[in-house]
Amino acid sequence: MTEDEVREWLLRYAWLGEPDERRREVDCIMSQDNWRYLEARKEQLRGQASGEETNLEEDVNGFALSALYECHGGPHLTTCPRS
Repeated sequence: MTEDEVREWLLRYAWLGEPDERRREVDCIMSQDNWRYLEARKEQLRGQASGEETNLEEDVNGFALSALYECHGGPHLTTCPRS
């Protein structure tokens, strides 16, 4: 997924706060660059789900992307935009 695709997914997924707060939270998540390791995380999840009856690719995408948002509780780094 591209950076823009990840950002758009996170903005649709975000639920905490007002729209501006959600946008700032997603900006912070993206600035920390963990989204760049999304493919590695998805590969790890594929291996864990091996042999299970599931819509694997959809589940893997959802788990990996939602983890970016749900596991972000700080700390806020100097790269985190504060607008």
